Amino acid sequence: MKKSFLILVVLTCLSFLIYARTLNYPLVFDDHHVITYDPSIRNLADVPRLFVSAHMEQAEKSSTSYRPFLYATYALNYAISGTVPWSYRLFDILSHALCSFMVYLISLIIIKERGDKNTWPAAAMAVMFCVHPAQTESVIYVSARSAELVCTLFLASVYFYLKARTRPDDGRHGSGLFVISLIALALALLTKETAAALLPFFFVLEYYFRKKKGAGISWPFLASATAMTVAFAAYRLSLVFGGGNGAKPDYIGHWAGWISRFPSYVALLAVPFSQSIEHPEAGKLININLFIGIAVIAVSLFLIFRQFRRGNYLVAGLLLLAALSFLPEFLFPIWDLVVDYRLYLPLAAFCIAGAAALARLSGPRAVMAAKYAAAAASLIFLFLSFSRAGAWASEKSLWGDAAAKYPTLVRPHNELGIYYLKHGQFGKARMEFETVLSLDPSFVKAYDNLGADYIRMGEFSRAQDVLLKGLSISNLYSMRFNLETAYIKEKNDSAAMLNFEATLGGFPNHNVLRDFTNTALILGRPDLAQAFAEYASGQRNP
Repeated sequence: MKKSFLILVVLTCLSFLIYARTLNYPLVFDDHHVITYDPSIRNLADVPRLFVSAHMEQAEKSSTSYRPFLYATYALNYAISGTVPWSYRLFDILSHALCSFMVYLISLIIIKERGDKNTWPAAAMAVMFCVHPAQTESVIYVSARSAELVCTLFLASVYFYLKARTRPDDGRHGSGLFVISLIALALALLTKETAAALLPFFFVLEYYFRKKKGAGISWPFLASATAMTVAFAAYRLSLVFGGGNGAKPDYIGHWAGWISRFPSYVALLAVPFSQSIEHPEAGKLININLFIGIAVIAVSLFLIFRQFRRGNYLVAGLLLLAALSFLPEFLFPIWDLVVDYRLYLPLAAFCIAGAAALARLSGPRAVMAAKYAAAAASLIFLFLSFSRAGAWASEKSLWGDAAAKYPTLVRPHNELGIYYLKHGQFGKARMEFETVLSLDPSFVKAYDNLGADYIRMGEFSRAQDVLLKGLSISNLYSMRFNLETAYIKEKNDSAAMLNFEATLGGFPNHNVLRDFTNTALILGRPDLAQAFAEYASGQRNP
């Protein structure tokens, strides 16, 4: 018990050493959708509603999900500190330390269960998990809490299951631990879809205890876990395929893109030296990355099958868990195929499997070499994680880092331009938006942003040219709104009325009259606001 407490203290100290300086870093990117603009988390009294209905994850209502426990934690943080980030990040740092400790506890149980005498790998791999650079996004990025929280609950479910299964009085007093395990599984499912991968892992564990230990199958536990997982999956899939607001991606291209990104994930795990909030997009359906991805998956399945055939059921199950944790992402709509936080749970599985493998080492030289290698890797990862944490200090540093590492990707330049636009650095913003359009002339958001930049700089004619070119690609409401602002500022009333007419007819789900009238009033044109109202009521022509 004293040793376990010491390990927990060490892991907590390491977590704070890396991440304490991020407590007051500002919210960035999707954090604003999740925290700043989401009314559902602003009152703890509204939390029960999250559990009885689907939730729109983003302010633009484009992504339907069911993650009530996750949003309940956001609501708790909002009650503590509003939109000030410190409580959100403190929660995530402590959660990361606890998750690292769960890696240690589960590794220790598995090592002892197999009769291995080396227990140091449990602590070594928990430290490795704690300081690995791939974890930085999950801990710092508030929007990525789902990956960290689901992993913590996931491992808690496994831990209490293993505690129940390895008790000498399993038949008499283990039921309480099984119940706790099921509660943790339920909360994990209510946090993120990835938790569905836990069900097949439980079946592998049951097979191990049946085959190796001659124990009976825990039918009540398996039945309960299966019922919960199937019910959740059915409801979650209904949100995707049932009409609603859930997006319906191109699944062939979606899956092909996923497979071609697997080499990127392997590289992030093994050589985490070029991390970024942005990664290159998946290429065409048939390309070299797709074949490499298929090869990586084939080799992984072969290794899992080989471990299983050799009777190493626990190691095979952990490797399978690492692979299956990606599976829900194949089924549900996502936009970024490569993000660091998706490695959080797979890395936990790999570290536990690594601890089990290291525990089998024999001979003092081999053990000493492994200890030195683990210590060296942990120190390198600690330095890289501390360095990577600094990139999250602001939107400017975050997207500037991505633009420097991947200069041909458009989103980093676009987001960097938005940062400059918000902070009144219009010349720098224009350069970034122009870079975007030189890289991808079809990136319509850049026309919108560049038009807004020209308006801020007082270049209304150039703003109109850019916005009209963007509208020829896609009829976005925000571009129509910015175009209206440019017309009003240039006192081009006829064009303003024609644009109002086109917007009013083209966007029936927007309150065009309110938005355009308010803009005219703010810009000192009450006569134009009156004209808008008269046209909308049918009293005049444009």
